[in-house]
Amino acid sequence: MGNKNSDSNKSNEAKIFLLDRFVCNYIKKEWISDTKSNLSQSQELGIHPHVLTKIKNDDGYRIPLSTLAIICFYKKIDLSEFFKLIEKQYGSKINDDFVLKTNTKKDA
Repeated sequence: MGNKNSDSNKSNEAKIFLLDRFVCNYIKKEWISDTKSNLSQSQELGIHPHVLTKIKNDDGYRIPLSTLAIICFYKKIDLSEFFKLIEKQYGSKINDDFVLKTNTKKDA
């Protein structure tokens, strides 16, 4: 019974796809400034301010490919080139793993 309980606890833990975290962290570090407002930066990237807030989260979020394509369009970079930058930055760390979120919120 102890194993069953620990298994259910593991399934309740929030997880993030590692590649999503890398993509969001790259955007945050390379294309987002701490000195500009969320509104102005979201307009520069062609996305809604709440999406920018999710990207800025340390864990990132499950960013849709369509959102990534819009950001790349506004940054005047091909999607394929963006993924080359991700590969250059994170290289051998890229895999299909999920990791636990570092800052989880409990649903009310």
